[in-house]
Amino acid sequence: MADTAAQWLLEQLQNRSCERSLWCSDEHWFDLLPATADWTAKPRVITNRYDVFAQAQALNLACEFSDFDFSAHADQSVPRVFYRISKEKPLVHHIINEAKRVLVPGGELFLCGQKNEGIKTYADKAAQLFGCSKNLKKIGPAYAAILERKTDQGQPLDDNDYTRERPIIEQDDLRVFSKPGLFGWDKVDQGSEYLVSKLPDALSALTEAPRSLLDLGCGYGYLALMTRDLPMTRRVLTDNNAAAVALAEVNCRENHLDAEVIAADCGDHLQERFDVVLCNPPFHQGFSVSGELTQRFLKATQRLLSPSGVAIFVVNAFIPLENLAAERFRVKTLGNNGRFKVIQLQRL
Repeated sequence: MADTAAQWLLEQLQNRSCERSLWCSDEHWFDLLPATADWTAKPRVITNRYDVFAQAQALNLACEFSDFDFSAHADQSVPRVFYRISKEKPLVHHIINEAKRVLVPGGELFLCGQKNEGIKTYADKAAQLFGCSKNLKKIGPAYAAILERKTDQGQPLDDNDYTRERPIIEQDDLRVFSKPGLFGWDKVDQGSEYLVSKLPDALSALTEAPRSLLDLGCGYGYLALMTRDLPMTRRVLTDNNAAAVALAEVNCRENHLDAEVIAADCGDHLQERFDVVLCNPPFHQGFSVSGELTQRFLKATQRLLSPSGVAIFVVNAFIPLENLAAERFRVKTLGNNGRFKVIQLQRL
């Protein structure tokens, strides 16, 4: 089903963007945009996704890859901000707050989303913050609003202190930080914990001690951090999300883990091979047995795994990952606790 909210926003961008306009994008809305799109004026893109950053560059759009860091934009310096709302409330509130700060008096926020995503509530809150009417209109299953910045008054929306890093694990030998903007950011993922518990079994399948490790889709770096006692000579962590990349760097530095953190879409920039690949793939972004994302993670693992190496995936118990993986790997199930299962993959 077409995303009518995204389609509306792209129409506004092409017809109403102007010099210094900002386009906040955290998904693949570029897939709806023709490569030869006509622009009234090209907007500047801010995105927290490396794949969107690459798409914007391919379309010759100026783009900033960050965790929606607006600090490069001065107060009251931007005429228009375009935003199709995100999945997480703290991020939506953060972007609305920043839009209020950077918009010139009389500047406009173009806001849209599907009805079941809370767009009507977000538009109402933004209207109160901006001191304007919300001008909400229905577009099929979506709603859109054009909000004019009229006042300097109004309390910022509660964004759960979006930009602040905070510790979620504090032990004698381990201190791990996270923040809003990451899926399941405020806890240790139970699937990741289960993978770590099965790691000794997986490593026993190797004929030699592993020297290199890749944390594919690393999040804030938990899996790699749990290997800190293993005598690896090379560790690489990679993720598509800017918040994940930033927090993984913080956590490696804080815990004195010698590792390189790389922004990449499913490891697409990496050329080397690794003895161990760890992966807790993003179920919340459509990871399923029939999904394209499943194939991309398996294909990336096949390319990045050394000939004698081992990859360890943790997936929801209902996902028959073994079926697709069998086309590329020797597959062994290391454990299934009813909620998650840990799968070992080795080259055929």
